[in-house]
Amino acid sequence: MEITVRNQSIAEVRSVNRKLIWCNLLLVIVVAALSIKLATQTEIIINQTPGMPNHAVIEKGAMDKGAQKATLSAVTAAITQVNPSNFEYMKAFVQAFLSPTAYTKVTQEIDAKVQMLIRQHELGSYYFVMHGYLYDPVLNHHFVYGDVHTVNAARDSAEPYVFEYLIHVENYRLVVDELTSYAGDRPHDSEWLKNNKR
Repeated sequence: MEITVRNQSIAEVRSVNRKLIWCNLLLVIVVAALSIKLATQTEIIINQTPGMPNHAVIEKGAMDKGAQKATLSAVTAAITQVNPSNFEYMKAFVQAFLSPTAYTKVTQEIDAKVQMLIRQHELGSYYFVMHGYLYDPVLNHHFVYGDVHTVNAARDSAEPYVFEYLIHVENYRLVVDELTSYAGDRPHDSEWLKNNKR
């Protein structure tokens, strides 16, 4: 009787062991498949900047033009819409999108604008109204253009401005390598450069 019970127990243990081996094998296959998927994944879902299209494609080293336009519009708005009470927030916002060199240049310009407003003893501010966006594949530059409004107690004056960006996408985020801004309503794209050669 004891041998029968013992053999039954051994048979049960063997049955449980077989099930555990199959479960472990299945688990190894699932983990391997997920690891391969994770290693080869080029598209992820991320938080979007304001104005980004609903189905924007953002990959590890690239993003579609709609996503680039929305991100550069948000960066331009943050750079221009400064006043003495929000400039620290705006500098923190743009830091996520600018290379260290570009960030240093932009923060110096923001600080200069704010100091000018403080010296004038006015509760003035700046804001940007975008009129358009242009990508020039020849130069590989992006242009955001519109009016920079200066607002103070006496008036709201607008001046046309162009913001020219050289960018790259790194680790699912857009990084601005170079930023140039100039007064005017005409981007200095390849066509403009060709027509204005000296």
